Amino acid sequence: MIPRIDLHVHSQFSPCAENVSVRGDAALAVEKGIEVMAITDHGTEPQPRWLDRYFAELERVRREFEGRLTLLAGMEVDVVDGRLVVESGVLRRLDVVVASVHEIPQGVDAAGYWRRCVLGAVRSGSARVLGHPTWIYGYRVELVEGEAGAPEGRVVRLPVEHVLEVLDEAREAGVAVELNYHHRDPNPLFVKLAVERGVELVPDSDAHNLSEIGNWSWYEQALRAAGVRPEAVRWLDPGKLG
Repeated sequence: MIPRIDLHVHSQFSPCAENVSVRGDAALAVEKGIEVMAITDHGTEPQPRWLDRYFAELERVRREFEGRLTLLAGMEVDVVDGRLVVESGVLRRLDVVVASVHEIPQGVDAAGYWRRCVLGAVRSGSARVLGHPTWIYGYRVELVEGEAGAPEGRVVRLPVEHVLEVLDEAREAGVAVELNYHHRDPNPLFVKLAVERGVELVPDSDAHNLSEIGNWSWYEQALRAAGVRPEAVRWLDPGKLG
């Protein structure tokens, strides 16, 4: 069975939010049978300006839903040139850090940049989840055998050897890969390889809209597309967070 957890949910503190909020997320989580949820708004600068307001609202909602939902403090942190952009002192205050690559600079080796960023996140000691690892804004990401080759337009070709290197380090570091509903990510082959390498998975919505929370059938479909049975998956244990 797919665990009833969601460790990547946005709220009113994300500029891309639609109708989500800390309280609205929590209320729907209880309705959908979710047991553990992390509110993970975008960390795009060393000291996010919304942080104090976020913690105050999170604590208020935690008290309201005490006994019905475990609500964790989190953040989706940008990874730029191999580094998490948010200060380590901020990250230490959180239960969950989702590390995500959102953009690739023009003119760089795209596959090499992806590898540097994702390995940097895994080795940071702060990240607990790799966010949408094969979704990057404006690009299509493919996995290929052998060398990546020359880029064609907005396609990033990731050599499977790079992916295996990332997955093996993630397993050893205790960093999970998310199944991301919002972006319908990762690539099925990436999911298959993650399960084969023993990497933990976590069913995350990455919700920007309340309608994206608790769509369990999609996670089942994502596993089927990868040729994986739910019982073969090492699911992240939320009891080990925080």
